[in-house]
Amino acid sequence: MLRPTNLLRKWRTSSPFQHLGISLLGGLGIALVIVTVTILFGQVRGEEFSPQMFRRRQFHYIEIPLLGIQVWPIDRRDTTNSLERYVGQLPQMATSSTSNRWDLVRVARGGRDWEEGNVLILCMYLDAMNSQDQLHWHIWSQQNPELATELWPVVSRLAEKRMYSLVPVAFGLASAIPDAITLRQRLAASLAGEYLALAVARRKMGRHRQALQRIEDGLELDPQNRPLLQERERIVRHSRGTPISPDSEPR
Repeated sequence: MLRPTNLLRKWRTSSPFQHLGISLLGGLGIALVIVTVTILFGQVRGEEFSPQMFRRRQFHYIEIPLLGIQVWPIDRRDTTNSLERYVGQLPQMATSSTSNRWDLVRVARGGRDWEEGNVLILCMYLDAMNSQDQLHWHIWSQQNPELATELWPVVSRLAEKRMYSLVPVAFGLASAIPDAITLRQRLAASLAGEYLALAVARRKMGRHRQALQRIEDGLELDPQNRPLLQERERIVRHSRGTPISPDSEPR
């Protein structure tokens, strides 16, 4: 076995061509290691959902681990199921939006666990199966077209506003109420109450702009909702520095 001193002496006495060959071989070895690590640990795969189009797709690409530099084009594959296509074709779902946003459902990098977004809440309902291995809410919508007409525009509006945490409220009411008019009223009242609670919480934290946005979202569903209108006045007074008495707090 050659000692380090002998290796160094041999390196100094070798020709420039030998130096070049060894350098190239070393560079190729390093490149091979980088490529192998990138292929093994740089795989990125995930799923995303468009609330405007009510469509879903999967994506995959490769990036350099740790650096996050993409080194392979994104490959996308449409995974929209029959329920999503049904909902997207409803007349009430027509949108005038000029841009289609894609919200992240989940993503996994380098074989690690999934990182999940709030839109997964909605996707769990869209993927829910009944005892016959059919999409539950697709069958429900076909069997209850009048109820579906009330439910899906509300769900779509919540999705467009990224209010996925309120989606279970809408589906819970749709499951329990068999009358379309009653469902419309309960959806408006219940979601308005949820928006009111969110607005009050934001106001108490001093986030007046966010609080007002939640109020406006609730008023889109229930324009004459008195607690929302009153809270809007409170937020405006509070943002201007006008004291609010405890008696004026919503109950």
